[in-house]
Amino acid sequence: MFKSLRSRLLLSYIAVIVAALFIVAVALFLIAASPGVRYLPTLQRLSAVSQAHRRELTRLHESGEGLAGSQEALKRLAEDSGVRVLLLNANTKRVVYDSRESWVGETAVSIEPISFRQLPNADPDAVYGRFQDSEGQKWLAFAPAAITAAGSRLQIVYVQPEPTPLSFFRDLFFRPLFGAGTAAFLLAILLAFLIAGWVARPLQKMAVAAEAIAEGDYDQQLPPQGPEEVQRVANSFNSMAAQVKQSRQAQQDFVANVSHDLKTPITSIRGWSQALLDGTAVSAEEQQQAAQIIHKEADRMSRLVAQLLDLARIESGQLELARVPVDLSQVMGDVQRSLAPRAQEREIHLTLDAVPVTAVLGDYDRLIQVFTNLADNALAHTPAGGRVHLQVRPHGEKAVEGVVQDTGKGIESDDLSRIFERFYQADKARASSRKGAGLGLAIVQELVAAHNGRVLARSKVGEGSIFIVRLPTTDAPEASTVIRRGR
Repeated sequence: MFKSLRSRLLLSYIAVIVAALFIVAVALFLIAASPGVRYLPTLQRLSAVSQAHRRELTRLHESGEGLAGSQEALKRLAEDSGVRVLLLNANTKRVVYDSRESWVGETAVSIEPISFRQLPNADPDAVYGRFQDSEGQKWLAFAPAAITAAGSRLQIVYVQPEPTPLSFFRDLFFRPLFGAGTAAFLLAILLAFLIAGWVARPLQKMAVAAEAIAEGDYDQQLPPQGPEEVQRVANSFNSMAAQVKQSRQAQQDFVANVSHDLKTPITSIRGWSQALLDGTAVSAEEQQQAAQIIHKEADRMSRLVAQLLDLARIESGQLELARVPVDLSQVMGDVQRSLAPRAQEREIHLTLDAVPVTAVLGDYDRLIQVFTNLADNALAHTPAGGRVHLQVRPHGEKAVEGVVQDTGKGIESDDLSRIFERFYQADKARASSRKGAGLGLAIVQELVAAHNGRVLARSKVGEGSIFIVRLPTTDAPEASTVIRRGR
């Protein structure tokens, strides 16, 4: 019970309505308990009845019909008005006439005046107040000016029972409060259904979409509907669904590419090792060739496994990086010296421009891996006679940049946004030969991110490419050095 959004909204609305009505009822009851408020409607009614009877009483007084005629007229007027009418001797205050015929001859009625402002349109000589009868019941009374009849002065008095706070509240306020409560309750039901539908419908769609994703249907997108908070959840769900789909596709691609990259060297190793076992490779030259191919393919498999392990350690948070000051100029110098033989072999000019810069906080071996990977890629994509230039330069006051620039054929704009994806290779001819697994730049990006840095790639077809690695020099890097995921 009360587990659905609609029922909980309805319960909360009812609770608010009941609380509000209770507060209003208590306030009105306190108002009703005040004599100045509680007596006024009754006295106003008595005054109004007196005004209505004045003409008839004046006619009776002038006609000289006597007390008997006046009593009959007073009884008729009292019944028509629904009030009790008394005639008092103005001198003794004894009851001469009672429209209900029960107080005649009783002890004089002593009216206790009520002290608040004069009633509207009342006679200035009139008296309004309260009194208590012999049985203890309290009455409110209104008495206009006394008149002379049959040689004696008589005073007409209009009376009604004094309302108690509870009866006054019930007669004056209960019905409006009950009506307001009923209307509010019906409105609460309507609002609960409308608001619950407004909020629940998008959530129900989200639940259906989540179930579809759980069953393997990743093409789920929700329209932003409902209140702002629900729309934010829908947008987050859409982003999550897209990332799940992308991750699923990446996982499938990963398995397919790893399988392909492992299958090729394994097939080669099996073939040549079988040739050695079968005695097919009989000459020393053939055996040497088989051994070289087996060694080369095993080395290729070893590099692939090492790269996969690096990625796995980085993603799982198991890669521990040293946080020591590292001179990036020294790193670039070591990279140039290690790759100089390969550059010379390929007839490529490998140059270095390193100015003194502030040390970065990082892991020397991993930074060597980053720039060796970038420089090795640059050498692989630069033709003979070209140039690969390494540079170290400051970036603002809190960062240093390591730059690797080549004069190769460049990267197409469609490929440039994907070169950091795993197994993606912009050089389709090179990809078909499977000389590399396409994990190098993905590892570069992950290692740079682990250093709180970012790597940027720019390229122009026919002119070459430039890779910029921006690394912070402090533990609190500026925003320009932090890599933004998904960009």
